[in-house]
Amino acid sequence: MVKSPDLPVLPGSDQVAPASAIWSSETWRWEAVRWMDTVLARRGLERVPMTPLQPRVRPWSTVLVAETTDQGRVWFKATSPEMSPEAAILRALRSVTPDAVPLVWADDPERGWLLMPDQGPVLRDVQRDDDAVSLMSSVVRRYARLQRSSTRVVDQLRDAGVPDMSPRESARRWQRLGLKPDTTREVRRAAQRLDAVGLPLTIQHDDLHAGNVFADGTSAGAHDARIFDWGDASVGNPLCSLLVPLERIGEGLDDDAARAARERILRAYLSVWSDVVSSTALSAAVDDALLIARVGRVFTWQRALTRASADERHAWGVHGRRLIAEINRSLGHAPEPSHD
Repeated sequence: MVKSPDLPVLPGSDQVAPASAIWSSETWRWEAVRWMDTVLARRGLERVPMTPLQPRVRPWSTVLVAETTDQGRVWFKATSPEMSPEAAILRALRSVTPDAVPLVWADDPERGWLLMPDQGPVLRDVQRDDDAVSLMSSVVRRYARLQRSSTRVVDQLRDAGVPDMSPRESARRWQRLGLKPDTTREVRRAAQRLDAVGLPLTIQHDDLHAGNVFADGTSAGAHDARIFDWGDASVGNPLCSLLVPLERIGEGLDDDAARAARERILRAYLSVWSDVVSSTALSAAVDDALLIARVGRVFTWQRALTRASADERHAWGVHGRRLIAEINRSLGHAPEPSHD
C-alpha cells in the first residue's frame, strides 16, 4: 500500500492509505469477514466458505456479498466516516417508517459497517422500459411520505452526524468556496426563497433513483418499495431530493418523452406536499430547490473523495466540477476556471 500522509486513518485500521486500498487488502477483508461470521453465528447462520465476493470498491464505500447455508444472500457495506452515518439513518427512519427502509441485522458505527439480509430485487434490474416512469412515480410518492415522517427525527439525525444541508447552510458553504460573487449572491437569494416556502426540514437522500430502490417491478412492489444507500444523505429542504430522479428519468428518451416523464415525476412527488404548501407555491420553488440541490451535491462529492487516491480524485472529481459548471450555467455565468 502506498502511504498517503495527508489522509486521516480509517477507523478500525492502522493503515494510512486511500480507503479503497485498505478495503482491498487481505488484512481488512479478513477482519470484515470475521465480524460477518460472528453476526451470522449469533443468528444461527453459517456463511458458505467460498464467499464473500467484493463486487464494488469505491473511494467512499465497499460492498461484500456472501451466501449463507439457510437464509440466502447477505450484504455487508463499509463506508468512510465522512459519509452520512447510514446505520444511524436507518435506525431513525425505521422508528417512524419501518416498511420504507431496509432491515439491518447488525452495524458497527465506529467502523461504518452494516450487515443486511437480502431485500429482494433492485428496481433498476427488473423494471420494463415502458413501466419505468409509472413505477418511479410511485416510488417518489412513497419517498415523499417517508420524508414527511422523518420530520419527527430530524434532530436525532443531526445529532447522529447527518450533515446539515439546509438551504441557508448550503449557501454559506458555497460562499466559503470563494467563487464568483454574483453566483454567491444568487445562490443565497435562492436559498432564502426556498426557506420562505414553508416546508419543514427532512431527510434528503440525495441520490434517489431506481438503482437505490428495492422493488419487484410491479405497481404493488413500487408502492411498497424500500429505499436504500443513504450514504449521501443530509438534512435539508425536501424538494432538493427531486434533482436526481428528474435527471435520471429522462435518460435515453427523446426530448418530448423526457419532458413528459419529468412532469409526471414532479406531479407525483409534489402531490404529497400539497396539503402543506399550495401546489402553485411548490411548483414555483422547484428551480430554486434544484439549484440548492446541486450546491449540496458539490459538498457530497467533496466528502466522498476525502480518502481517495490522486488517481481516484482525478477520475471522480469530474462530478463536482460538472456540478459547479451546471450551477454557473443555470445562473447565466461562465464556468469557473479549472484548478486541475
